Amino acid sequence: LKASNFRNSTDNTRSNLQHWQGRPDAMFFDYIGSHPDLAQDFNDAMEGNSRGNLTNWPEMFPTQTLLDGAQPGRAVVVDVGGGKGHDLVKFHVKHPEVGAEALVLQDLASMLKDVKPDPAFTVQTYDFFTPQPVKGARAYFMHGVLHDWPVAKAQEILGNVAAAMERGYSKLLIHENMVNERNPVARVTSLDMLMMAGMAAAEKTEGEWREIVEGVGLKVVKIWTGMDRGEAIIEAELA
Repeated sequence: LKASNFRNSTDNTRSNLQHWQGRPDAMFFDYIGSHPDLAQDFNDAMEGNSRGNLTNWPEMFPTQTLLDGAQPGRAVVVDVGGGKGHDLVKFHVKHPEVGAEALVLQDLASMLKDVKPDPAFTVQTYDFFTPQPVKGARAYFMHGVLHDWPVAKAQEILGNVAAAMERGYSKLLIHENMVNERNPVARVTSLDMLMMAGMAAAEKTEGEWREIVEGVGLKVVKIWTGMDRGEAIIEAELA
């Protein structure tokens, strides 16, 4: 904090990770990707977090609406940065009629290395800082991805999704923590400190999420909530 004049860093090349590693080019996901045991631990932790949701995302958001009007031969849900595919499994449990070819799990090769074949999804290696290869999907889903990144990087990720979306057809579903400014939840505010310290990022309020989404040519359609205090699904589409 002293090095940043006691201001929150918004540059993920100037976080505690670089200070700890003694390298300005050290990046969190590069680091855990080069340590298979840490990559597995991270994936397991994300799966555990998902299992701990009081409301599964296909119950928080009306997923039947994604199937209504879905075009044959196109992806129904692309889970961007989806780790072990646990969220696609939740979708498949609710909608077993949707084939694996229509449910696409995307993540870095280091994160997908130990993912076992599953009838609920197909696997695609993908870096979300590059153009999205699946065009015109019914929905692009991101769970706990964007809060790992400063605003500029989060918008870079979203820009790649927006460029692949089809106007009037594609949806973007952002499943994230949301800071309640009047009644903040301790779990979310503690994660806010963790994101600040380790990633030069932050948890965000509804207003901040709207600014991020609208800044890349998208519009917020609705914000869906369930029993999990502090979590929401932001439904967005091309403006």
